[in-house]
Amino acid sequence: MDREHHLRRRAEQVRLLLEGLWGDGAPPGRDPRLTVLADALTGDDENGRAGQVVVRGDDLTYRQLVEAVTGTGEPCSRLARLPEPLLAHLRSSGALDPPLISRGMAALPDERAGAWELDAATGVLSFDSVTARLLGVGATEGWCDMESVGLQALHPDDQFHVASALEEALTTRRPYQVRFRTRQPHGDYSWRASRARVLAGERSDALRLVGFVAADE
Repeated sequence: MDREHHLRRRAEQVRLLLEGLWGDGAPPGRDPRLTVLADALTGDDENGRAGQVVVRGDDLTYRQLVEAVTGTGEPCSRLARLPEPLLAHLRSSGALDPPLISRGMAALPDERAGAWELDAATGVLSFDSVTARLLGVGATEGWCDMESVGLQALHPDDQFHVASALEEALTTRRPYQVRFRTRQPHGDYSWRASRARVLAGERSDALRLVGFVAADE
């Protein structure tokens, strides 16, 4: 069997695998192309020789893949963006031994999320530069009055919804989770998602919400 025929056979095997997984539609998730690529790579390995190889033709090993992904930037952040099926293969192959990422680290926000804190007693919202940009209230860290400035940065249809979610979280002390739109400098609105938890101070009425916000397009 010549090399060209061998490659065509491998490609057909991968195509059949992808059809079996997703049919004619795109896989779910925010980046379906990356999911298809990961499934194709792992499927090609499973259909071929055993031996910790991701791409058989290039002899790219799982360890080399990890080294390439973590070559620049924050390792945990970069690995956390890989699809879970590929991460599972990396873990089982030993490529993450010693582990470069844990489930706990993967669950933490990365540099794309902004941090914020709301003082329930004063109504002051403190935020970092990422949150400022996401809310459309500037480009540097700072603070503002939640009612007169923070809520006004939101789409008019979302202001009551967000205010109600904040009040419910502070009243029940349950986690805060909400989606909303913010007005950007160019005038359009963009979707954001935010989560927070209620923290109590020394006094029973000294409550704070501490959380993160990220783009949710």
